[in-house]
Amino acid sequence: MSEVYQPVEVRGRRPVEVVELPGRIDPAQALEFTYYVKTEGDLVAVTRKIAEEETTGRWIGGGTPSDLFQSARAEAIRIEKYDRNDGVVTIRAPLENLDVEEADPYYELQMLSVGGPILEFVYYTEVAFLDFRLPTAFARRFPGPQWGIEGSRRFIGLPPGEPLIGTIMKPCCGMSVDEVAEKAYQAALGGCVLMKDDEKMMNPGYCPLEPKVTAVAAKLERAYQETGRRTIYCPHLPARTDKLLDTARRAVDWGATGLMFNVIMGNNMSALQVVAEAHDIDVPLYAHCGGLAALTTGPRRIDARVVAKLARLCGADYFQIGVMDQRACHVNSLDPPLLHMLAETFWERPPLTDGPPLVINDTVPVTAGGLGASNLGANLEAFQHPIHGFALAPLAGTSVLDHPRGPKAGAEAMWQAYRAYRESGAKGRDALRSWGQANNASQLLALFS
Repeated sequence: MSEVYQPVEVRGRRPVEVVELPGRIDPAQALEFTYYVKTEGDLVAVTRKIAEEETTGRWIGGGTPSDLFQSARAEAIRIEKYDRNDGVVTIRAPLENLDVEEADPYYELQMLSVGGPILEFVYYTEVAFLDFRLPTAFARRFPGPQWGIEGSRRFIGLPPGEPLIGTIMKPCCGMSVDEVAEKAYQAALGGCVLMKDDEKMMNPGYCPLEPKVTAVAAKLERAYQETGRRTIYCPHLPARTDKLLDTARRAVDWGATGLMFNVIMGNNMSALQVVAEAHDIDVPLYAHCGGLAALTTGPRRIDARVVAKLARLCGADYFQIGVMDQRACHVNSLDPPLLHMLAETFWERPPLTDGPPLVINDTVPVTAGGLGASNLGANLEAFQHPIHGFALAPLAGTSVLDHPRGPKAGAEAMWQAYRAYRESGAKGRDALRSWGQANNASQLLALFS
């Protein structure tokens, strides 16, 4: 059983006191937000101050506060004290403060939870937005993923339970259209079923979007005719938000079978919703998370759990989480419980403040950033779903494309490493070498020569 994830602020600590506060707001008509707060003041008073400031602010204009004002104010409902002046606090905000007909639910959720002054307040020295729960009426306004793991497998032609082994176009810059297309073709012949552009591929003059997508699509169709297995290809769309939907439609017309754009530092998750809700765009969406650590680390931050929930609600079919057994690349990969939590957040039914769980497709966790045959087994072991099997997308960029025998052999080596783990639990160089020798897995063995 994996270690239970705890936010860094309370990791290894236990609350010394739990304060339950009386609430007046019906949970079925409320949004709940959980924060870590460290303050030099009274924690209960500061929590109530946050609830006030994140909704109404104080009553102004004199006289007695109106009934409407009182009903619109958020309330503190629970405080777990870890010390005299720090703890995890939960605030309940009334749904009636929101426009439930026309406004963007992502925008409203962000403004109510952290878009106001909470990350800038001086009432405390540290703060983290840790989690949220939504009423069904509000959660249903989000599109959710349109494909998920099973939709992806059906399109590709993968048997039940198999991972979406794939690659990332490398080098990041400096390739022609023909070079990208040939690498995609060779990797597809070897078995890569999910491919994406590297995020540094901005469709420059020497490799523009339309010729690149057209060429890659033609090559992947050729690979499909030879293998009987389709490949999802997600080109990078660094489009301005008001042009994103049109660019997405054109990319699909040119043959793209997936789409990728950044939802952290480029566009945002509102843009993700727009594309996910476009009925004429029936391809999976790779929500790229470059820049995530700028939000999720530091003394004033948004926890990765929150970002994962938002990405899934807004329609991400694929989202990168990090890599098990890889401590030399991404920040997330340094924290195995965090990786487990992210995968579970993408798989489990979203928690609500009322009623039965909301039925929503899964987001496929992408393990990328230093992934290769040697540590594939550790990721297969970590991310097995009880129903969907290996419900992850292991993307190996350099490891596949820089194989000594070429991209086709690199992809075959990844599938051989998958077989090694599935058949015997082999993981790591020594175990893979032994399995490869016993099973004549030449492409896998070529990595260890």
